[in-house]
Amino acid sequence: MTNEDRALQRCRIYPLQPAAPSRLESLMVKWRWARIARCSVCGRIRRFAIEHDNLRETVRCSGCGAISRQRQLAYVICARLSEVLGRRVTSLRQLAARDGDALAIYNTETAGPVHAALSTLRHYLCSEYVGPEFPSGAVVNGVPHQDLMRLSYPDDSIDLVLSSDVFEHIPQPYTAHQEVHRVLRPGGRHIFTVPFYQTEFADETRAVLGEDGTPRVIRTPLYHDDPIRPNRGILVYTIFALEMLLKLDRIGFTTHLYRLRHPFLGLLGPNALVFEAVKRTAGETGLRVP
Repeated sequence: MTNEDRALQRCRIYPLQPAAPSRLESLMVKWRWARIARCSVCGRIRRFAIEHDNLRETVRCSGCGAISRQRQLAYVICARLSEVLGRRVTSLRQLAARDGDALAIYNTETAGPVHAALSTLRHYLCSEYVGPEFPSGAVVNGVPHQDLMRLSYPDDSIDLVLSSDVFEHIPQPYTAHQEVHRVLRPGGRHIFTVPFYQTEFADETRAVLGEDGTPRVIRTPLYHDDPIRPNRGILVYTIFALEMLLKLDRIGFTTHLYRLRHPFLGLLGPNALVFEAVKRTAGETGLRVP
């Protein structure tokens, strides 16, 4: 076993093997079969609808509209905050109603089911990226703007940062991770999802910013839906791989990967990956890779 293998194994996530949909999942997709389950976003027992074969982006809750990816994020948030708070948290709605007011939570989205569930929290922050012409902290047409590469928040001020398929759209994602590390309190965590190659080491750079500040595409351009500009889409700069975990360690995070599959909670599909990057406290050591 190489030093790199040992280092990644200490993150409890290596080696990773891609998985195929289970037979049950394949049948559910084929018949567009919707089951009844408890949603980890709204906390209600609702029917979940399968609209297409990408299970990560469907299995939609008929109550709050959360898809599988958002419930995966919520499930990890609830599980980890249950440990922090010392009492069981089963949904984001419950967290907002009873348990979360002591926490400073920053969500990198201003819309959607996760935002709707958490928006009543006393110390809840949220933002979108509106454009390079605006400074972080500006409010543009009622939307709070933050550039994740230049956050306006003070050092050591936030307990939990949430992002769901956001960092692949940032030209310099590790600068953004450094900023998240800066604003988190020691022991605080960034819980997030990103597109991730499970058996590749190197990140795939698909686009970069040119010297004039405009995107320069390296590979076939790939766009994801943009919730605040639905007619435009948003360019993917990076698809991440195991390299990300080592870079996060060098920034000062201890990172864990959760592969979630729980049909009775509507967590379906082979790509149900959620990352938790915890800011190390003074005296904690990271991986040792030469």
